[in-house]
Amino acid sequence: MNGAKTCAYWSCQRKVSGRNFLCHEHWEDFQDDFIDKCPICGRYKDFDYELCLDCKNRRLVDTRFKARDNEPLPKRPKVEHSKAWEKADKAAGRFFVYILKLDTGEFYAGQTRELRERISEHRDAKTASTAGRNPCLQYFEVLSTRESAALREVDLKALCKKNPRQIRRMITGFHDLLREVNTD
Repeated sequence: MNGAKTCAYWSCQRKVSGRNFLCHEHWEDFQDDFIDKCPICGRYKDFDYELCLDCKNRRLVDTRFKARDNEPLPKRPKVEHSKAWEKADKAAGRFFVYILKLDTGEFYAGQTRELRERISEHRDAKTASTAGRNPCLQYFEVLSTRESAALREVDLKALCKKNPRQIRRMITGFHDLLREVNTD
């Protein structure tokens, strides 16, 4: 193919030509809103995920990739960090990301080193974003580093805004798993 380039979907190596930026398969997915752009690298990825797998796992992405349609590449998502965490984080072996359901029906995602303490702070109205909104723990994940917890929190916060139905599916699956474990 003359002037052929690679499909802009993050893991696809198929060639496309002319003004096309996606192969036929990924173009159909794009038209059906199943894929959109990764906010970090600008390549296309599944809509259900905030980042492509390369960016999520912080793999180096080919720097020769250029965003299509002359769009500037989006900035990296802001990851929460505190200098005060650093000393205690060194001794910690696990971190949590969690989802709370508020009495308004909205979801709140956060991350912490101490899940019980943090949930207690939410319930005692010591967190402005959930104060007076009856926060109830619905879901959590355990991760090995603060960095991975902070990145996952960014994903979940975006998913809470963009696709609350997916959050509900995650919560339902989590609750089903808890019931299954508790019946043994």
